Amino acid sequence: MAKKATATLKGYARKAPKPAEEYLPQTIADLKAELSLLASYSTDTIYRLRYDTMQYDYVSPSVVRLLGFSQEEISKMNIRSLILETRMVAAAMKPVESFLALEEVRKRGDVNKWQADYLMRTKDGRKIWVSDISYPWFGESGAIIGSVGSLRDITDRVEAEESAKAEIARLADTDRLTGLSSRAVFFTKLEDELRRIKRNREDLSVMIIDMDHFKNVNNNYGQAVGDKVLQGVAKIIQSCLRETDTGARIGGEEFSVVLPETPATGAYWVAERIRSSVAKETFALGEENHLFGCTASIGIASARFDQNLDAGELFKIADQRLYIAKHTGRNQVSMDEIVDVH
Repeated sequence: MAKKATATLKGYARKAPKPAEEYLPQTIADLKAELSLLASYSTDTIYRLRYDTMQYDYVSPSVVRLLGFSQEEISKMNIRSLILETRMVAAAMKPVESFLALEEVRKRGDVNKWQADYLMRTKDGRKIWVSDISYPWFGESGAIIGSVGSLRDITDRVEAEESAKAEIARLADTDRLTGLSSRAVFFTKLEDELRRIKRNREDLSVMIIDMDHFKNVNNNYGQAVGDKVLQGVAKIIQSCLRETDTGARIGGEEFSVVLPETPATGAYWVAERIRSSVAKETFALGEENHLFGCTASIGIASARFDQNLDAGELFKIADQRLYIAKHTGRNQVSMDEIVDVH
């Protein structure tokens, strides 16, 4: 048995693969055909660009899939005419205002590798993002006469990156527990609206909402239950606001609201609707289904266009009125202005 196995192995060994050289093209024509085939099937567009004309000396057939132009059409065009925006990798992907200085650096050969993303216009008018990676192309004298590189459609990647950035920004601007705006967003919005009412000669109101005896909720029922209460109150606040209003959680059990184009009277009725809705709401305690309620106190401050109040000053006035509401009975709205409640 051993002898037979040895013979089989020897037979197998005699059938060694051919040397790699036997599979290589044997003539220049074969080599050109091979390269043409590879270029045709590549998803990237391979090119050779002349700097004197900024036109393609060669471009692979896949340019039709990329930009919609034929090889003949693209060879007669200045590529810059299709580029709407450029972001250089070496410049942290910041948009480039002018190509002139960059092109001079590249033509001198100071850049060994050119890597940039372009927003380009296709033949049918679409806009796509294209990645460009190229290297210097040297002439017979050793001087740089252009570049050799490849173009790749990266539209899907850029859109995914921008979507991810937008989501990160949204999370940074949002209170994770309640889904309302963050404290930073609230004060930015308040400053913006204070500037706007001066231009448009309008009124603006701010309210601060604070849960009454909320520490007792956490102490008696636990933080998990307290978080559910805050989420429920946040939903009530949001349901009472317009799209132009901004509700925010500014810390712990405290919320704030910016009410553009809203005088004191209008702010009072919004605040009263929030207060009464919170007072009517009941919250369940785990599996025991024990129901309990909470109340909130609210302080309101308003600004007219002819007043010179900044965000901090207006917020301080609302906070003072919240203090009054908390120390004169709670579960009420406090404001200096007289409001007809009938």
